Amino acid sequence: MQLPVDGQGTCANCGRRITLSGLDATQTVSFCSEVGSTTTLQLASGSDRSGEELGHFRLISKLGHGGMGAVYRALDESLQRFVAVKVMRSPTDGGSSSARQVTRLLDEAVAQARLNHPNVVTIYYVGRAKEEPFFAMELLPGPTLEVLSRDGPLPYEDVIHYARQISGALREADRLGLVHGDIKSSNLILAGDKTVKLGDFGLAKMEHSSPTQGISGTLSYMAPELADGGEPSAKSDMYSLGVTLFELTFGRRPYTVFGSTLREQLDNHRGVEVEFPEKWPNTVPARWRVVLERLLAKSPDDRYDDYDALERDLNALAPVGVTNAGLLNRGLAYLVDMIMLGILMLPLSLPAHFASQISAQLTASGAAESDWPGYLRIFSDRLALVSVLAPIIPAAAAWAEWRGVRTLGRYLFQLRVVDAHGLRLERRKRVLRSVIRFAPFWIGSVAVTALALGFDMAVFWFAPLDEIVLLVNTLPVLGPRRLALHDRLLGSRVVLDTEATRK
Repeated sequence: MQLPVDGQGTCANCGRRITLSGLDATQTVSFCSEVGSTTTLQLASGSDRSGEELGHFRLISKLGHGGMGAVYRALDESLQRFVAVKVMRSPTDGGSSSARQVTRLLDEAVAQARLNHPNVVTIYYVGRAKEEPFFAMELLPGPTLEVLSRDGPLPYEDVIHYARQISGALREADRLGLVHGDIKSSNLILAGDKTVKLGDFGLAKMEHSSPTQGISGTLSYMAPELADGGEPSAKSDMYSLGVTLFELTFGRRPYTVFGSTLREQLDNHRGVEVEFPEKWPNTVPARWRVVLERLLAKSPDDRYDDYDALERDLNALAPVGVTNAGLLNRGLAYLVDMIMLGILMLPLSLPAHFASQISAQLTASGAAESDWPGYLRIFSDRLALVSVLAPIIPAAAAWAEWRGVRTLGRYLFQLRVVDAHGLRLERRKRVLRSVIRFAPFWIGSVAVTALALGFDMAVFWFAPLDEIVLLVNTLPVLGPRRLALHDRLLGSRVVLDTEATRK
């Protein structure tokens, strides 16, 4: 729990003096014991137990410590592998050895062991050595996301990549009825290849279990309802996740908590507003703010209903590709799409041509339209009727883009159209892009319709227009940005499809 800068606080209910030797630490504080007494919640490193043996685990070196215990790099001598062993804090180091707390901590370690998920630190062993509780877990190379974010915000594609992994782990925990209770960047550890794992279930509990006394967690990441004495839940974990993602995105916390006493800080925490950047960074999609606002809602009812709903939004905001496609691939894909549309247009454009030829030959022979044979007039009218449907083809292409269907060219060359952040282009922009990209076919379909209706001069005016539009749209690819006009206008780009590798 975060106390004032001097590391001291006072319970406003009982006057109990509380001191803490470190900030942003995870602690459980119970209020209202002896009035005026002082309790020190030490976060000092405590004794170094390197070299000791706990069962078949030999402690080698200390990796870190927290409010619940210390973590050591250890050798599992039975399997000859290195693991991380967490030893619960002894009373001399500020811990508690009550049977209730020891049992609770071991039960929670067992609960974490049940959580078989690729983004959760794996628990190998839970036990005691001379009645001293400890557990062995997966040893990860690290670092934590807190360490990564010390130098500033992480790239957006990394943030959303980690967010999807953490959300998946919390969804599995929620399915088992397990609440983590202390989601923060220092509890998220890299396992290599941008895989993050959620660890430190020291404050985890089963949902709907017996209420806890006092409050537990890290104040800077704690949901407002917990500061009021509420019980941890999946939605309080969501709030902590929101704080964590905000921190990774902008390199700072979403708010600042003030107060000279612990109670003042808790009261301030409930009313503090999220401080989004005044000028939104160009490197972060504007839609990301909506997700953060929902996660950081003061009322649990205003947050996501469940992790499935959260993951839908995260997936929609995940970049589908960040590597720009080469000009050759894009050109070949465009050529395939143009040929495909031309083939589809052919059955509708030929009837207009035939009808025009019939009319021209009969007119050249001097026959008036009223003197045409009946069957010939009917045949010519039906050909013209078919040709009137020519605009359906480019319209169908625009509809397919609106639905998110990839064109044949992009499918064959594994390309995706994205915005500046690598996200799927918005529907409105996808339709506009299709209209501009296939403008020659829109012009051609209008010319075919005009010809079918007898406006022969329209063909004369439209004939050169489609080639001019095609040149205007494609010539900008020769510029320094290598983008066609439709991509320059809509802020889109074509990238290699890497979506499958990000699932």
